[in-house]
Amino acid sequence: MSNYEYYRNLTVAVTSIVFGTILGWTLLTQENGGFPNVEELLEAAGQVTWVESYDYGIRFGLNESDKNFNYMSKMDGQGLVYESLANSGDKHVKILYRGSDPNSPIYSDKKYFNVFQIESGGFMVRSLSESEKAWRSDNFLSPFLIAMFTLGGIYIGKKTLRARKNA
Repeated sequence: MSNYEYYRNLTVAVTSIVFGTILGWTLLTQENGGFPNVEELLEAAGQVTWVESYDYGIRFGLNESDKNFNYMSKMDGQGLVYESLANSGDKHVKILYRGSDPNSPIYSDKKYFNVFQIESGGFMVRSLSESEKAWRSDNFLSPFLIAMFTLGGIYIGKKTLRARKNA
């Protein structure tokens, strides 16, 4: 085994173990799996002024708020959400969103607040419980990923050290 292969394999092993540890720490320390408690959520209402679909969700704005909102794809139902918002016309749209921790795309300084419930014209488009169920199902694979990265890193590290010792 060359020095390049040895150090490359050790780097992969250490990186995998660190990444698995970070994922595990995040999973264990996040309250409610990262999904906000209803007490944390704020309400906004108005008519939809603009809506756009992108790879990771639906972004939109309301006429009675100066904030930009984002419905994440992680919570499923993007087709229904987009159609409801795009075709809402003069209907009153009411949402629940997280007022803290807005996110921003790398290429922009626009802030987007994540939405967890959407009601349009008295019709519940996406309820908080539906969003939470989809959120939890998305996090279902986390323990497997943690085990894969951590145990895989340990395996690669041991095999690399053993190969170097026997060479």
